[in-house]
Amino acid sequence: MAVDPRRRAARAPLPLLIGFGLFVAGLGYMVAASLARHDAPVFVPTSPARVRSAAWMRSGDTLTLDATDGARWRFASLTLGHPLDGTDTVRWELGARRYRLTVAGAIADLGTVPFETARAGPSARFIASRPGETENAAIGHWYRYSLITHLLEPDGRVYALRTRDGELWKLQILGYYCPGLTPGCLTIRYAPLTGASDGG
Repeated sequence: MAVDPRRRAARAPLPLLIGFGLFVAGLGYMVAASLARHDAPVFVPTSPARVRSAAWMRSGDTLTLDATDGARWRFASLTLGHPLDGTDTVRWELGARRYRLTVAGAIADLGTVPFETARAGPSARFIASRPGETENAAIGHWYRYSLITHLLEPDGRVYALRTRDGELWKLQILGYYCPGLTPGCLTIRYAPLTGASDGG
C-alpha cells in the first residue's frame, strides 16, 4: 500500500528528535541548577585542646575533624572528645581524609535509625579496618552527592564503632563543610553505645 507523501513528510527524523530531547533536558538542568540551594551546614574545626562538658553523655557530643588536606589522615579520639595533633597516632579511634573515613577497630552500618535509640544488635555486621586502606567499606557511602549543587550531604545513617579495646560507640555524620563551604570539615555526632554485637 502506498504511503501518503504528506504523512512521510510529517515524520521528523530520529536524530532530530534525540537532539531536541537532549536540548530540553539540558535546559531543564540549567533551570534546576539556578533554583537549587547552593549552601550546606558549615562547622568550625574542633580544637585539639577542647574539653567537653561533663554532662555530654546525656545526649552525646559532636566534634569537627579538619580533614581538608586530602594528602594526609587526621585523627580523633572519641574517648577524649577531641581531634589529636599530628604526632599522636596511638589513641585515635576515628580517622578522616577529606570524605574518606576509617576507624581503629571495626564499624557497622546500623541504617537510618534514630540516633538516640540506635543499638548494635546481633545482626550488626562489623567490618574491620585494615592497615593502608583508603576507607572502611561499612562507612564508605555516608553521603548523598547532588549533580545539581555538587555538594555532599550526610544521608542520615548511624554507625556502630567497636574499638580495638572492645568499646562500642555510635556515630552519625552531620556535615562535611568548613566556613566558606570549604570541603573536609567532617562533623560527627557520637555517644557510647549499649547493646549486643555479633562479634563479627
